[in-house]
Parts: sequence; structure tokens; C-alpha cells
Amino acid sequence: MGETAWVDGPKVTPLAVLEDSRCPMNARCVWAGRVRIRARIDLGARREFRELTQGEPVQVADGSLELVEVQPDPPMVGQAGLEEADYSFGFRFMGGI
Repeated sequence: MGETAWVDGPKVTPLAVLEDSRCPMNARCVWAGRVRIRARIDLGARREFRELTQGEPVQVADGSLELVEVQPDPPMVGQAGLEEADYSFGFRFMGGI
């Protein structure tokens, strides 16, 4: 969280976790849940602030940016929740700047 990653063109900085509704490991869920974050995307001289949802590519410049990985897995039922500092993210950019 707050660290900038170069993703084959744009630089992405996760700023906040907006939603983490993933199903805990020892629970039975009808829906697997999702993760949404707010991120700063630096594209050379241009800067954007976007909401990214895991597994849903968004148009950025002349390509698409996707939040592809979120760690750690959700805690088991009965364990304390995650703090924003616990998270790490993986991104993929397809296209070119």
C-alpha cells in the first residue's frame, strides 16, 4: 500500500482498499467476493486516480490495466481482519504507452 510499481508502462500506486469482500478460507460462500482499490496511475506527464476491481481490466492510455493479484488471502472466520498495510497487489498492463 502506498508503494509505486512500474507495470510495463504506467506506474501504479495503490492508495486505499475500498472493498475486500472475499470469502474467508473456512467459510462457505455463495459469492467469492471481490477486492476494489483506489490507485494513482502515472502516465508520463499525466496522472489519473482510478478505482480498480480485481479481474476487471480498465482502459488506461492505449491499453488496459488490471488488478490481477491480491495478497494475503482473507483471514479465516474468527480471526482479526486485515489492515491496509498487510496488503500487496499484482497488476498487468496490456498495450503500450
